[in-house]
Amino acid sequence: MNSQLLHEKALSLSRTYRESEAALLDVLMSLGKSRGYFELGYPNLFLYCTRALSLSEAQACYFSKVARKSEEVPELKQAIEEGVISLSQARRVVPVITKETAAAWIDKAAHLPQRELEREVCAINPKAQPREKIKVVSAERSELKVGISKKLELKLKRVREVIGPDQSLEAVLEQMADLFLKHKDPVEKARRVTVKAIKRTKRVSSGNFPAQVKHEVNRRDEGKCQALLPDGTRCESSSWTEHHHVKPRAHGGPDVASNLITLCNAHHRLTHQTGLQSLRL
Repeated sequence: MNSQLLHEKALSLSRTYRESEAALLDVLMSLGKSRGYFELGYPNLFLYCTRALSLSEAQACYFSKVARKSEEVPELKQAIEEGVISLSQARRVVPVITKETAAAWIDKAAHLPQRELEREVCAINPKAQPREKIKVVSAERSELKVGISKKLELKLKRVREVIGPDQSLEAVLEQMADLFLKHKDPVEKARRVTVKAIKRTKRVSSGNFPAQVKHEVNRRDEGKCQALLPDGTRCESSSWTEHHHVKPRAHGGPDVASNLITLCNAHHRLTHQTGLQSLRL
């Protein structure tokens, strides 16, 4: 196949790709507006994109952000549908575009090189850049890229002074993370606490069941949501988790680890709305 034919094929596929991108955005916006992903068993649109559609985390993030902004600024979605800008260009102006400034930012997104566009966005919203990113550089190493405030920079500097001015920033972050997890992570706390160490039962406000039982559930579930998604995998969200009684207390369910399961806040709500059968716990 000669170069001209390859070029024509590339142009055709490019148009199809952008049309599919716009069509997918439209469907995701509808699912987001109706909370259809919730009815399908997914706690949020991001997890639906990564688990059900097998999109990468970056792609899911782009679609989710652009979908939310398009509800506020319909012109953004229209520009994507008409092929004026791509999804990638659209997500770069999400932090600054408004209904009043839509025409100007869409024009910039369509015509400015990526770096110039990012500089324009950053000039209006300094927090919009750089984009946070963790890049794998080897089997045991990753590179972290994140913007921080001057206030946080001073805090990091002070921590370095405390642990030793010759310490690397990596050492500073590691010690801060270790200290936080030691005192705040329920899974780490559960691992430290053994049944023998608990001589009497303590009542806690979160769930009002024995601390010993809470620690046992945290050790078993590792603080991750155990709800099964439609594809058969576990949700495993570790944010905003709660303990749920498999057999409700109102029906005689006991406060024991075998009757408790860890669920994220969204799946906990879904469980009470639709029942355990829909979650296949």
